[in-house]
Amino acid sequence: MTVPARLAAVFGDWTPRAVVFDCDGLLLDTESVWQRAQDAVVTEIGAVLTPEDDALLHGSTIEVAAEILAARAGREEAQVLEALHREFDRELSGGIRLMPGAAETLARASAKVPLGCASNSWLEALEHKLTAGGLREHFTVLEASDTVARAKPAPDMYAAAAAALGVDPAEALALEDSGTGAQAARAAGLRLIGVPTPGAPAPIAELTLTALTDPDLAAWIDTW
Repeated sequence: MTVPARLAAVFGDWTPRAVVFDCDGLLLDTESVWQRAQDAVVTEIGAVLTPEDDALLHGSTIEVAAEILAARAGREEAQVLEALHREFDRELSGGIRLMPGAAETLARASAKVPLGCASNSWLEALEHKLTAGGLREHFTVLEASDTVARAKPAPDMYAAAAAALGVDPAEALALEDSGTGAQAARAAGLRLIGVPTPGAPAPIAELTLTALTDPDLAAWIDTW
């Protein structure tokens, strides 16, 4: 099998020994779920957000979101956090949709190397979302905002995932949709492919794809 030219130009003959995937917006269409939950809370508490807040909120933890929204509305952070949990759980109860190519990419990659998932969700929510989406079986390791000292954009989560998968970070590949997650993966020393959520800015990465359905990605994985 031949490595596609686009991938060969970036990665040469390097082959990952493990892959760590982000979850929300990359594998699961939960960004829209989260946006609806956030919008409901913003309206409920009367928060007035700034343009800068949008970038900070994309890919952040629910705790960071609560801190920002509480500050913009003059509310207690604990109350806002409770409201965000309530609305997010309510939105999730409607079911989870997979991002295009997610199931196929995970099946293909997990047949070659061990996989991890690194998410700014809390672990219980991550387990629930992946199970509901039918993706949990593909992952050997899950890292979340409550399994490490610092969530993304700190490198802790990706460093922990690589260690748990038994590889040096430089031997692992990360796939991310957000700048927050991309910063974490790069800081941990993983190679990185960015797959931005449609309509969102592309994260800084070694290679950017428009979707997991890109045939070159599948062809590259088949060469591992």
